Amino acid sequence: MPGDGADPDGTSSPSSSAPWAGTKQFVQIEEARTSDGGTYLSVRPAQKKAHPQFEAWVIVPGERPYTEVRMAEDAKVLLSVPLGDAKHAASYSQADFVSRLNSQPSTARAVLGYDLSFDGEGNVTRLQSLYTS
Repeated sequence: MPGDGADPDGTSSPSSSAPWAGTKQFVQIEEARTSDGGTYLSVRPAQKKAHPQFEAWVIVPGERPYTEVRMAEDAKVLLSVPLGDAKHAASYSQADFVSRLNSQPSTARAVLGYDLSFDGEGNVTRLQSLYTS
């Protein structure tokens, strides 16, 4: 069927297995985990809007289902409040990010947003949390 992400022979096209390859996306992250030496994120697209009264962002949750993506081994992680320790983003390890995210209740995770950059294979090369008040 046209537009279903499959090639005419019925195999998946590269774009369906790595839909965000080579792009930047704003997402919500439902959960993060490490497995087999890699870090995996469960993400879905969202929107960000400037807060009307404060120097912060308001996250507009997405409605699409979450999908799993892998972080590149050398991916940069930049976190700001509430996951990081300061308003301005600072560098953290992937393991620190997984621990900090998973320590948040799911209700708090639902209002957090992240800018992700993907390489040509669809792996996350950069993750930055947005400051929310």
